[in-house]
Amino acid sequence: MKNIYESSFNKIEYSDKLKLLEISWLKKTESMNENQFKSEFLTNLSIAQNYNFDKLIVDESQFHFQRELHIEQWANSIINTKQLKKSNKIKMAVVYSKESLQEIAIKKIITQMDLQDVETIYFESKVDAQNWLLNGEIIPSNRQVLILYNNVFTDFSSYLDQKQVS
Repeated sequence: MKNIYESSFNKIEYSDKLKLLEISWLKKTESMNENQFKSEFLTNLSIAQNYNFDKLIVDESQFHFQRELHIEQWANSIINTKQLKKSNKIKMAVVYSKESLQEIAIKKIITQMDLQDVETIYFESKVDAQNWLLNGEIIPSNRQVLILYNNVFTDFSSYLDQKQVS
């Protein structure tokens, strides 16, 4: 993975060989203000437009900025108008921290976005997310996996019955 952007709040890496873009929010987001969030968000989208990828990891496991409703609505409107204008479908894995209340915010934001060409699964583990994106498999574990389908979340973890799912 090649580092293509880094700030105090996030970093972006890209692999041309894997057609994989990875956006990782960093712990310092706890001190981020609204304008800084908006700037980083727009930078992330702008950078994403310049790379050819069909797999995306958004690692929010260290994301600590509290998004107010008006910020969520702003982000949704930007995503719905500019979001990843690609000709191919995208597989997106979101990594979150179970201890964080971000899970609730993530659900609220994603269910309001228009993600017709993006297959999205939420993971507690970055390793699980990478395995799904790169190998097309979800390996049973004690970690939570959430699937978003038709804007409805399902906790897929309970369906994993000691078998591999692809």
